[in-house]
Amino acid sequence: MLLHAFIILMVVYAMTANCPLCELDLQKEKIFYEDDSFIVLRTKNLKGHRERIMIVYKRHQHTIPYKAYERALNIISQIGREVFKYTPKFVILDSTFATINDHWHLVASDLDPKSEDFDQILATRWIKVVDNMYQDQT
Repeated sequence: MLLHAFIILMVVYAMTANCPLCELDLQKEKIFYEDDSFIVLRTKNLKGHRERIMIVYKRHQHTIPYKAYERALNIISQIGREVFKYTPKFVILDSTFATINDHWHLVASDLDPKSEDFDQILATRWIKVVDNMYQDQT
């Protein structure tokens, strides 16, 4: 039993040890929001956008419960309204082209046609379009 628990711990450690999201140095990051489950921060690569943010589940998991997912969408929508106040709309993107696939996170971005990844944004499924013109919508 003890050996089994040790093996599980080693597997979990191996998964998280090489994860860029688990190894973030939060002292060096621009953090917009944090609670016990989630953190919202600027992405490492802005890809030509004025701002680009992501919400990360703090525990190293590939998927999260639906209620946590709904809460994450609400958080990133609300934070995004402030971060992207310079643009009428921003999108929350599906993880289709995510470079980190084994740690749950979502990216939100403006729709700047001059950005490096604009074609990729258009090719990605949008989870949500947030219209900053209507403050009632989240």
